[in-house]
Amino acid sequence: MIRIHILNCGSVGVDEAVPDRGVSKNALAYTGLFRTPRHRITLPVKAFYIEHPKGRILVDTAWDRAVREHPIRTLTFPMWFASKPVLPPGEAVDERLAALGVTPETLDYVILTHMDIDHDSGLRLVKSAKRIMVSPGEWRAIHSSQVRYVRRPWKKIPLTQMRFTADASAPCGLSWDVFGDGTATVLSLPGHTQGSVAVRVSAGGRFVLLVGDTGYNRASWENRSLPGPVYDGEKMKKALAWVAAEMKKPGCAAVLAAHDPEEHRSIIELEESV
Repeated sequence: MIRIHILNCGSVGVDEAVPDRGVSKNALAYTGLFRTPRHRITLPVKAFYIEHPKGRILVDTAWDRAVREHPIRTLTFPMWFASKPVLPPGEAVDERLAALGVTPETLDYVILTHMDIDHDSGLRLVKSAKRIMVSPGEWRAIHSSQVRYVRRPWKKIPLTQMRFTADASAPCGLSWDVFGDGTATVLSLPGHTQGSVAVRVSAGGRFVLLVGDTGYNRASWENRSLPGPVYDGEKMKKALAWVAAEMKKPGCAAVLAAHDPEEHRSIIELEESV
């Protein structure tokens, strides 16, 4: 049995152009610049805990507990201006894990779909995990001059680069088979960021796809709606089209995005073949 736990870790207040840039002709609308409060919406922030017979995996880390008291100092002013964090008591990622009887040091892997602040802010809370993994593309991105990245969450935490191998079945031709048996596979899926990835969890002919911010909800994939923050628009369109195709496959149990307000399940179970 493989269990995917959907951990609701607070929320974020953003401009409505964040999930769909098409709502405004202003190319910077998603940042909140020159926008009134009536354009702001609240989206959930989610991490995912995979309970696997061969190991424990956490996908993304959501908000640091420090945002409760010092949001601007924790995020930096530009990030706070664009993304207002809300993290009620008990909803930080380590608190969510503790409710499941899991401590950070027992995590075999923390896998980051990408390094935007609402995905890596909580790294400090799980820094005792055995391995914290980022894609080679994202490793290069966070060490570049791109303004979207905040170094504070990860600068004192050892990060390990994923070892992608050629994979003709992967959307961009590269994947990392975590346990070597095809049940947990990280897929290179750039577009939203330079090194974004998706995670496919498979068992018994069914699979769950964790896509980070490669789409925010079903409409994103079905309508190919580009989000506000995009590293490469053409790659993002291809990534959304790939997710839409995966979603239609008979074995697809779920496509889970980090900010999907339409997904209300707390756990998805995949039975292994006998």
